[in-house]
Amino acid sequence: MEKSAVERLLVWGAAALLLVSLVACSAQSSPTPEGSFEGRLAQGRDLMDQGRYEEAIVDLQAAVRLDPKSVEAHFRLGNAFFQQARHNEAIQAFQKALELDQTHVDARSNLGAVYYELGQFDKAVAEFGKAIGLQPNDADIHYNLGASYVQQSKLDAGIAEFMEALRLNPNLGRAYFGLANAYKLQGNNALAIEALQKFLVLGDSDPQLQTIAESLLAELKPQ
Repeated sequence: MEKSAVERLLVWGAAALLLVSLVACSAQSSPTPEGSFEGRLAQGRDLMDQGRYEEAIVDLQAAVRLDPKSVEAHFRLGNAFFQQARHNEAIQAFQKALELDQTHVDARSNLGAVYYELGQFDKAVAEFGKAIGLQPNDADIHYNLGASYVQQSKLDAGIAEFMEALRLNPNLGRAYFGLANAYKLQGNNALAIEALQKFLVLGDSDPQLQTIAESLLAELKPQ
């Protein structure tokens, strides 16, 4: 079924933000033996940075076999699976990371991202909520939780999370993007217009989102 402009707005906006959290910066490391755990993990990180996810999976799986208790190896393997839309395998990898370290915020948040992609919004809300419990001042996670609430039609809860995200990071344009969507769904076009205008002033790295926002703004503004 073709999604409405509003539905596309939320899905694209949330997905773009969630993907940012999946790409962690890798530290510069000294050369290591290629067949060692450290070598396979480093190679997997480098391949992820290059966008060569299928190749990265091979190295990261090898790293997991060499050290099954490595939280980082499971976490990065989950990221690689996510990038390849291998969602069930991503879930397993993130869950394994969390079995080893229940306080791993990124694994918890990225598990929520997978559930969001699968349309399992109750589970996404649960994981993002747990992540916020571990890291309450993370604006991105509040945004992701807000997006999940809106997908459940819990618009007031979604708006509250977007507002909290903006309190923590006033320059988080995606939160204005989410607010515009929620307000439009509530039928409050005036607030939706205001949020879209603020989003466009802040700008965004995704030109597709900019185009959608401009289109919706033109649609909502009185003729």
